[in-house]
Amino acid sequence: MKYKLSDYKHLIIVSLAYFTVLFSSSFTKGYGYFIDEFYYIACANNPAAGYVDHPPLAPLILTVFTFIFGDSVYSIRFLASLASAGTVFMAGLLAEKFGGGKISQLIASLCVIASPVFPVFGGFYSMNVFEPLLCSFVFWYLAKMIFENEKKYWIQLGILFGLLLMNKHTAALCIVFIVLSLLLTEHRKLLASKYFLYGALIAFIIFLPNVIWQVFNGYPSLEFYVTNITRKNIQVPYTEFLKMQLLTYNPFLAPLFIIAAGSLIFKNRKFRFFGMIFLFTIIFFLLTRNSRFDRTAFSYLCVIPAGAVLIENFIKTHKSRWMFTAAGFLVFSYAFIAVPMFLPYLNYGNTAKLTSFVGLNTEIEKGNRPLIAQTIADRIGWEEKVDMVGKVYQSLSDEERKNTLIAASNYGVAGALELYGKKYGFVNVVSGHNNYYLWSKKRLNGNILLQLSDTGSYNGLKESFGYVEKSGEIFDNVYCTPHERNLTVFICKNPKFNNEELLERGKRYY
Repeated sequence: MKYKLSDYKHLIIVSLAYFTVLFSSSFTKGYGYFIDEFYYIACANNPAAGYVDHPPLAPLILTVFTFIFGDSVYSIRFLASLASAGTVFMAGLLAEKFGGGKISQLIASLCVIASPVFPVFGGFYSMNVFEPLLCSFVFWYLAKMIFENEKKYWIQLGILFGLLLMNKHTAALCIVFIVLSLLLTEHRKLLASKYFLYGALIAFIIFLPNVIWQVFNGYPSLEFYVTNITRKNIQVPYTEFLKMQLLTYNPFLAPLFIIAAGSLIFKNRKFRFFGMIFLFTIIFFLLTRNSRFDRTAFSYLCVIPAGAVLIENFIKTHKSRWMFTAAGFLVFSYAFIAVPMFLPYLNYGNTAKLTSFVGLNTEIEKGNRPLIAQTIADRIGWEEKVDMVGKVYQSLSDEERKNTLIAASNYGVAGALELYGKKYGFVNVVSGHNNYYLWSKKRLNGNILLQLSDTGSYNGLKESFGYVEKSGEIFDNVYCTPHERNLTVFICKNPKFNNEELLERGKRYY
């Protein structure tokens, strides 16, 4: 079957409109880079086969992209918004594979747009925006393989599985649930094929560079995930997990998700396993009580297209368009309210009021409960923080600056200091957080430390330095996350330990 773009003008128009609205969030005054974007830019500037907290695909894409288009917030957000628009387009194509016409294709695309998690993914650059896009291609090829009964598509799926693993380690769950769902249906015969083995081998070869990197660096990602599970992420009650799923994927779409999953499992033998993928994902994260509502996103792409086809068939059979018009109004009314809680369309105060009114729990990491969602809170004040360090740095003599290390408590601050600190001539930016710990081993040239951290850090720094002086300036903003508030610059001299020991004491993989 040949595919022509002209046959999908309706999907192209919707995807481009969505891209425009999503990308526009980057132009709201008062907000800058999201904290993770500084880190991804730093990773892109240090290309490798792996990093402590994620595989290399997203940073390597950014390495190429920023070489051509630069690393401005608009440049990297363009790429993120484009990837998210691609997911919207693919949702429509998936609906077609499920037997839907143009109506269901449009409904599927609009449902993705109206599920706040997907616009949030597209609102800043990270590996998260590529996972739904890659998964949508995986599901499309799975549907195509079953529809055409062609096992050779395991080759394409093997490539996609490899890219998924090179983008995000936890994507392995998606692959596991796919294989498990196939095993429990009549499609298990697809696994008993040489092409499945070929696909598995291709996936392994693509992922192999990251495996080798892990071996040579002492398996840092394993340490990172253990720390995340035991210390960083919080376990939420079952009811809280379900509430967050409703709020972040749109409560007015919940009946569609449930009915579509049930219809797939009990009435659609051909595509039953898609419903099972969704079911296994929700059950797994429900039982583990995971606070990261975004981890289930890929599974919704299994049921949204099926639900869209059900709606189209119902409309054609019962001629009840008014009912779905009303439902569509509710769905997009909620999205219109919810998305500004996670993306910067409003000013700080109005965002906080909206977040409080809806009752959103903003604590997805232990100790971090900002007034507004972290996806917005962590875009505030970065240039001010760097300028505060820059003023202290410039107050030092030329000789002192040559022997000064610029220290940060986390990768976001470190990345901001590197990016915005170019105008001040920052050279050795160090941190013990995640991959900065590995990079900092080669940057320990100096015996003076400028530490950007919270005002209560004095006593802790005195344990490591004979001389600690606090600068007079303090950064604070009530809308920032707690760990990015009440920051100041400490001038530290006369270290009690050598630089290697100091770095080791500050090592944190989480």
